[in-house]
Amino acid sequence: MDILRKEVLPKILLRRTKVQCADELSLPPRTVIVRKEQFDEREQDYYESLYTQSQATFSTYIKAGTLVNNYAHVFDLLIRLRQAVNHPYLVVYSASNAATPAVALDNKEAGSQGGLCGICRDPLEDAVVSRCGHDFCRTCLVDFIDGAAEVAVCPICTKKLTVDLSQPLVTSSRKVQKTGIMQRIDKSVFQSSTKIEAVREELHNMLSNDPSAKCILFSQFTSMLDLVHYRLNQVGIKTVMLKGSMSLAQRDATIQQFTHDHHVKCFLMSLKAGGVALNLTVASHVILMDPWWNPAVEQQAQDRIHRLGQFRPIRVTRFIIGGTIEERILKLQEKKQLVFDGTVGRNTEALGRLTEDDLKFLFA
Repeated sequence: MDILRKEVLPKILLRRTKVQCADELSLPPRTVIVRKEQFDEREQDYYESLYTQSQATFSTYIKAGTLVNNYAHVFDLLIRLRQAVNHPYLVVYSASNAATPAVALDNKEAGSQGGLCGICRDPLEDAVVSRCGHDFCRTCLVDFIDGAAEVAVCPICTKKLTVDLSQPLVTSSRKVQKTGIMQRIDKSVFQSSTKIEAVREELHNMLSNDPSAKCILFSQFTSMLDLVHYRLNQVGIKTVMLKGSMSLAQRDATIQQFTHDHHVKCFLMSLKAGGVALNLTVASHVILMDPWWNPAVEQQAQDRIHRLGQFRPIRVTRFIIGGTIEERILKLQEKKQLVFDGTVGRNTEALGRLTEDDLKFLFA
């Protein structure tokens, strides 16, 4: 296989990657920084409690040899842990809390109604509906199906999962607004999080160095975008937001506002909605709020501004909380990228799959 890749294919295959054509494209330099923060005591206690419960559940599946059969719930546990790292509110004020199987089962049906994704429990992004009648974000469902070792079953009703990914489900924007996290929390006692305050500081430094600079902030959780939007507005940083639930007209209007309104400094964007098919070279900074185990997804997000038409140096900041599952996700990214770079076909779908060994590594 190695001989095929190194000696045979180069003679018959022309493959021109962005890295190989860097000199011809004349793109400005891109600097990627990993900014590692530490929880405060309140967040640390909450995360450790949730992680202990999740790890105990995972260990039970391992000992019983039922990990594959319980993939849907394990995926749930991972999402809850990743949300807790961003802000405890994402778990506490979500449609369900999947820290224990009992709680997950009690709330799964609720999680699929009212404009919420049946996997991430966030408002639907680029929604699709399964044959069994449950709603999911397209990206969430594709990742879930890719990770399933055998025939995927619906994470809500456990029936065989059948879905037509070419037929999106139209979601009412009014319904999405009603299910948003800001409608479920008491704003008078709002508490920020370590990550949100780090973002505030990062943007403050950006504007201190260059008042004309603009930033795109990506998160995989729309509820996190709502919290960031609320906090940044509190401190006078004007933002706009792009979500998959928006109509095409709303998306275009939002993009135009970010591009032409010099008062708007930060574009809050769902990774599910804004990772591809956008050209936003007016920005020169990217913030990645939460890591994903598929490094190709993050690369696509960065390419929204690092492309033809960009003349400023690019700064990409990846936010990580030390001592959490995010550090393991980073290591998993590195491992997957090494495997990907050494393969012939370079199938990006393989980057997004979570194997049994991957899950064991994340919960070790």
